[in-house]
Formats: sequence, C-alpha cells, structure tokens
Amino acid sequence: MSPEPVDLRGSEATLLMTLFLRDRDARSAHPVLGDRFAGEVLARVQHDPRALGRFSSDTVTVCARARRLDEWALAFLGEHPAGQVLHLGCGLDSRPLRLARPAGSRWLDVDLPEVADLRRRVYDLPDDVELVGASAADPAWWERVDADRPTLVLAEGLFMYLPPADVHAIVDRVAGLPAGSVLAFDAVAGWTMPLANATPGFREMGARFRWGDEDLRARHPTLHELDDVRVTALGARAASGAWRWVYAACDVVPVLRDAMHLHRYVVGSRS
Repeated sequence: MSPEPVDLRGSEATLLMTLFLRDRDARSAHPVLGDRFAGEVLARVQHDPRALGRFSSDTVTVCARARRLDEWALAFLGEHPAGQVLHLGCGLDSRPLRLARPAGSRWLDVDLPEVADLRRRVYDLPDDVELVGASAADPAWWERVDADRPTLVLAEGLFMYLPPADVHAIVDRVAGLPAGSVLAFDAVAGWTMPLANATPGFREMGARFRWGDEDLRARHPTLHELDDVRVTALGARAASGAWRWVYAACDVVPVLRDAMHLHRYVVGSRS
C-alpha cells in the first residue's frame, strides 16, 4: 500500500513533526512516552525524514508533555467512568488507543476536516471513538457534546496556534460544562512566539504562534487551577543521559523554565 499523501499547511503541518518525534522516542533505548502506534502511522503517510529531523531536539518536550496529559486523562476517567473526553486538535495522535477507557465513557476526536479525513485513512479507530471534522473553535460541532456529562477537554499543541478570541471562545464553552469538568492544555510564554515564528522550520510549514500563556481565571471565574507544570521540570525527570542535565539546567533559569507550561483547570469547586 502506497503511503497516504499529505498536503497540510500551517499548524496542521506540525502533526507530522509530532508523529515523527513520538516514533523517534518509541525507538529509543529509554522511551518517555513509548507510543507504539506512532511508527505504524508514520509509515502510512508521505513525509520527509530529513526535514522532520531538524526538530529532533524537541523529542523529550513533546513526549513528556503527552505523557502528563495521558496521566491526567486516565485520572479523570478513573474518577468519572461515564464521563466524556473532547480531544481537540487530535491530529494523528493515538491517545484513544493508548489509554484504557471505561466502557461507559464517551470520546470525541476533533480536528479540521482535512485532518479528520487523513486520520480516518491511517487509523483503524474503534467504533466508540467519534471523529468530528471541524475546527475546535467552530460552535456548530459543540452541539454534539453531551451537556450533562462531566467532561475532560484536552488541547495539546493547539491553543498557541489559535487567535486569542478563538481560545477564549473555547474556554467559555468549557466554563459552561458541568461542575467537575476539566480543561487540560499546554501554553507557550509570550516571549517564545516571535522566536518560534522566525525559525526556518515554522516558516516553511506556514505555522505561526498566535496566543501566549495567560491566567484564564480573570476572564473565566468559574475555572479553578489544579496544576501548573513546567515542561522543563517534566523533561528533567523523564529524559535520560545528557538531555536530563540539559532540562535540569533550563529548569533553574527563569526565562527558560517558563517557556512552556501544562495547565489543568476544573470547572466549579476544587472538590
């Protein structure tokens, strides 16, 4: 079978980079995430290993981020076995296959129509995973969300690519979900945005950071923060060899340790 053609631009093009790094991690001696599906899917899509290889230094960052979000997803489903997960900007992520999901739970993968179409072609997803071809910021698809279920909203590698108005529109919808619902996402510091946007890799893909990290509670008072995790700290614990020392060194330099954070907010009371 010939590899599937991929013609994506902008932030959607980064899904190949993420897939490449997860495969690289899975084939390493000491995997951080160990995504056994990444290599199988990467082999099914057309890609340029040399072009993607320039992002290799981000392997630990990408995989440590994914592992922590996996852990938060499992914790949520353990507490709410009949809950639902909205996997926004799912790309070619294997998360619904990696995680053991309770039989009574509901899972929605959401991404742009062209990405959803590619996802259908390269994954054999189980029947209980609903794939929605739409922008996460499009209000129309939110009609498919069960408004009575506690909900986990995962947005990995998504918000930084959206205009601020779209980020807040999504968070507004999350804030209206039942108490106990959770929003988990990663965010980059504002100072990283012009630097990332100027890199050759981003320019060639047409990708661009548009939104920088901010405290969402001022605008969305029904949200309470559960976790604020530095990715450098995750990397220092997860990496092996010299990379562990690189991340540990970055984690003691304020401007570097604040470059990317993982956040987890709960709707309503902390309890």
